[in-house]
Amino acid sequence: MVVVLAIGWHQARLFLTPNLTRETVYQVRYLNDGWTQQQRQNFYYTPQGTELLGIEYQWFINLELPLSHERLATDDNMRGWGFIVTPGQQADPLNPGNLPVGLGRHVDPGTGKERLDIGCATCHTGELHYQGTALRVDGGQAVQSLSNAKRGEFITTLGASVFETLLNPVKWNRFATRVAGHDEAQREQLKTEMWAFADHMKHFMQGAGNPKYYPVEEGRGRIDAVGRIANVVFGYDMDVPANYRPADAPASLPFLWDIWRFDWVQYTGFTNQAMARNVGETLGVLAPIKLVDKQGNPLPASELGETVVDVDGLHCAEGLLRMLKPPKWPQDILGNIDFERARAGKQLFADHCQHCHGPHISEPYAWPVADQANPQIPGQINSNWQWDMAGDISQQDGRPVRRDWRSTIWSMPWISTQEIGTDPKLADNYMDNRYDASKLVPGSKPVNAGDGLQVLLNLLVPKLYARWDITGAEIANYDGLNVPFRIANQRAYKARPLHGVWATPPFLHNGSVPSIYHLLSPLQQRPTTFYVGNREYDPQKLGYLTHKTEGSFFHDTRIQGNRNHGHLFTDVDIPGRIGPLLSEMQRYELLEYLKVMGNPDFDEALNGDPQNWARYSAPPPHQWSATRCRNNHLRHGIVEQEPKP
Repeated sequence: MVVVLAIGWHQARLFLTPNLTRETVYQVRYLNDGWTQQQRQNFYYTPQGTELLGIEYQWFINLELPLSHERLATDDNMRGWGFIVTPGQQADPLNPGNLPVGLGRHVDPGTGKERLDIGCATCHTGELHYQGTALRVDGGQAVQSLSNAKRGEFITTLGASVFETLLNPVKWNRFATRVAGHDEAQREQLKTEMWAFADHMKHFMQGAGNPKYYPVEEGRGRIDAVGRIANVVFGYDMDVPANYRPADAPASLPFLWDIWRFDWVQYTGFTNQAMARNVGETLGVLAPIKLVDKQGNPLPASELGETVVDVDGLHCAEGLLRMLKPPKWPQDILGNIDFERARAGKQLFADHCQHCHGPHISEPYAWPVADQANPQIPGQINSNWQWDMAGDISQQDGRPVRRDWRSTIWSMPWISTQEIGTDPKLADNYMDNRYDASKLVPGSKPVNAGDGLQVLLNLLVPKLYARWDITGAEIANYDGLNVPFRIANQRAYKARPLHGVWATPPFLHNGSVPSIYHLLSPLQQRPTTFYVGNREYDPQKLGYLTHKTEGSFFHDTRIQGNRNHGHLFTDVDIPGRIGPLLSEMQRYELLEYLKVMGNPDFDEALNGDPQNWARYSAPPPHQWSATRCRNNHLRHGIVEQEPKP
């Protein structure tokens, strides 16, 4: 019997052992210009109303690993799951629990409870490691696996920790003492609330979080964001299980500098407005919202949309991103630039890359808007003319328009999946999956994710503005520089500008190519399989090292959704050919240019750089209000420290 118990204990420990990478970094270098340290902390920890199924902040920082006394959220554990932890970081008013970048807290206005908040920076801050130095890439691509439900990953370990804490009296006693002290009534209330959270987690994992809907492992640094948002909103929040669809097209977490310049965003370029994009993201990251009653029936319009989404927090983060510059290559750490090669690469880029990646600079648009006389916009499945007309309205040819506040816009070309040849699964799912949204609009036909979000957000965002007292000219500002909310449906991927792309591995929309060197190489020279999770950087090939390490994810490009074909430089006439075969020397010349492309510090050394980002237009002067950041913080009990002189 003792032997059986010992074997069982050993097997349980093996099953519950966290799947962690092991990293050693001693210092941090910040690569992006544009932010003060306070602004950086604001981006990292300003809450936006997202929740991890409602887990309370104090619970999270006090939970222990399964079968262990060690705290779950230690620096080493969180870093091992791919979150970003600054060496030697200390707790402060924005981050009292001393948690990784992006994990903040908000106060639920309905209950007064302080919840863990999953902020923008959790997914949109990157880091490259090189010989003990962490090169921080603000607005970059994270490599955490927040949504991965495999054994030993963050979310499964958290779930196991919660259930063991509730079932193991010794572990419960330690946890309850830290959170509730010795007051028996408070400890009983804590247990009741934790069981409710555990039931909530179980219910979610049977629905929108069920691994069967995510058959292609996302791994580190990827998520099928559109598929997950659709499952959460149209399946879980609307209580329509028939709306669950396989989300089997994982995509790399996109980098965010310069996106305020884009006319269309997302990999498939399906939407255009900052606030709608960000509210949709918060719903996908489990911001609670009331869309149906307890029996799953439609709600009257007056009751629809109760949520903790914080538009001040979203506006704060969006404004900060408009100030952020691309990362700069650190010559003292990653090596000096060979400017003879870089100048040759500049010409190669102009010849073979600029046609798609631009930037294609355009005059600001005059967006036609709906009004009472014409309440529907052509090409849009749903319009809200009151919201459209709440912006800064001008007249053009006798019709109302919203004139974009940007002085110039970067026009994003869409490249059809057939032409570019990259894995089409993400675009196909977006175009082909349909969801029943009739609980929002009775009698409506099934819609794709973009059109469905348009139906929902046209109802929800104006309510959020009213709730947060956003009125008048502020509405146009919060919308995102006076841009009305629109959807575009194309079986295509957008080609974005590439400033700072060297700092955003792996590559292609699905992260299927480990380095830019491999991306410029023939298909047969791209790795069929490789490992993701090691943040050690290769400054020659411009990618992460890809050998197997503890905690790494095995990326198999033979799986649909993971495929690495397309975007090919080859002399063979095959699908996805975009240019001629590049010699080894030409590839390295392009790499050398991409290291410094657009960086104004190297304009002279490049004999002038047409991509110099110092020449691009600045954001409008009224584009960001620090007051809104402070209002958000005060509402959630965050008292900022005065900046040091």
